[in-house]
Amino acid sequence: MRTKYKAWAKPLLDENPEIVLDNNRLISQADYYLEIGSGKGKFLSEMASNYPNLTFIGVEKNITVAGYCLKKILESGVNNAFLYPEDINLVLPDIPSESILSIFLNFSDPWPKARHEKRRLTTPGLIDEYYRVLKKDAHLYFKTDNADLYNYSLDQFKNSHFLTENMNEDYNSIDSFDTETEYELKAKEKGQKIYRIILKK
Repeated sequence: MRTKYKAWAKPLLDENPEIVLDNNRLISQADYYLEIGSGKGKFLSEMASNYPNLTFIGVEKNITVAGYCLKKILESGVNNAFLYPEDINLVLPDIPSESILSIFLNFSDPWPKARHEKRRLTTPGLIDEYYRVLKKDAHLYFKTDNADLYNYSLDQFKNSHFLTENMNEDYNSIDSFDTETEYELKAKEKGQKIYRIILKK
């Protein structure tokens, strides 16, 4: 279900430049953790709260959803979470190679129709870019409740340079470097399986 447009979102983003990054400030960051498709910000703000000595950046292209994410960051009171309201396809080319500590892909839009395959966040071209921007021995974390997206992504990962460190087709617990997203909680309430893959560069 698509989030309805909210007129307050863009002004809120503009009023908080200390949190909302532009391209120059994004690429100037060092040693950060990147969540692609941050949604309404539960994962991003909770990870920042749980790990106050680490820096977390979320990329969210939907301006209204980015507004909700910013609200969550502000409400949490953390000072180590930042937001970039932009399409990741426009962001990645400007990120220096081997500059990111981890990437999180949490419950990405599955784009189930074959003609929309190129919009998925686990297409071969994007996976190659994730590999490029991650530091050596860094991780890519993938979670979804969509079996088709899981199987599609698994095939793409197997054909990439990444090493598969862990696969779980019924992920119910939270490991030491994870927390639940809004969408994840709803999926669990419905009894849906959670699929998780951890990849290493």
